[in-house]
Amino acid sequence: MICLTDVEKSFQATAILRGVSFRIDSGERVSLIGAGGCGKTTLLKLVLGLLTPDAGQVEVMQMQARDDVSDPEWCGVLKKIGMAFQQGGLFDFMTVEQNLLFAMHRMTEFGRQEMEERITFLLDKVKLQRARTMFPYQLSGGMQRRVGIARALSIAPTIAIFDEPTAGLDPVTSTIILNMILELRADPQSTLLIATTNVETAIRFAKRVIVINDGLVVADGNWQELLLRGPQWVQHFLRVRLIGISIESAKQLRLPQEFIDQYFGSNNG
Repeated sequence: MICLTDVEKSFQATAILRGVSFRIDSGERVSLIGAGGCGKTTLLKLVLGLLTPDAGQVEVMQMQARDDVSDPEWCGVLKKIGMAFQQGGLFDFMTVEQNLLFAMHRMTEFGRQEMEERITFLLDKVKLQRARTMFPYQLSGGMQRRVGIARALSIAPTIAIFDEPTAGLDPVTSTIILNMILELRADPQSTLLIATTNVETAIRFAKRVIVINDGLVVADGNWQELLLRGPQWVQHFLRVRLIGISIESAKQLRLPQEFIDQYFGSNNG
């Protein structure tokens, strides 16, 4: 579904991506994680064709990503991608319903009745049916995020991408949003990718994590294995964000028993 090969991207004299390669197959659920400024959002923009790589190749559904929206083949690919932006990315002059309709009108062949039914279904799932006729400025940040997720999934995408879906949200709301993404996945073969700085979000969402640091992929694999036996920098990056949580949270996250014994004590019940 998504394949990057030796991708480089710089802005002026600053290298953001320095030879990034990875592949995500159909039906995979993957978390892209790294500290702020490591290149995650730039990478997503390259996948969407909003930016062009300086070197290397970006392929989406076996087609080279490009910034030419007049290309009918590439537009056909884009219509199969749902994108939820970091702050919701809603049109502030449209109601919640109009935001969802805007996406479906332009990216699907749904009939009017199917669109109406899908809006009702999605807003029920994200618990925002009462917000249907409201404008984004009337919604809280968390509510806007939920509408953005509903819009990304409204087109029943083949690939759904979420940029920092839980940033700034409390742990309970974050869990609700991640569960909503998984519940609203229209097709079990759809490919899901989130980009996040939050380790808890990353490991709650997917078994596979791709860790970015200083413009490079420094690890790619099962997060439990990386937590215990990954490269030293990766272990530190993951562990330092987990050792301060409660033992109850550690168990809920299904952290490896070896890790729990080491950092929480073997007599933890």
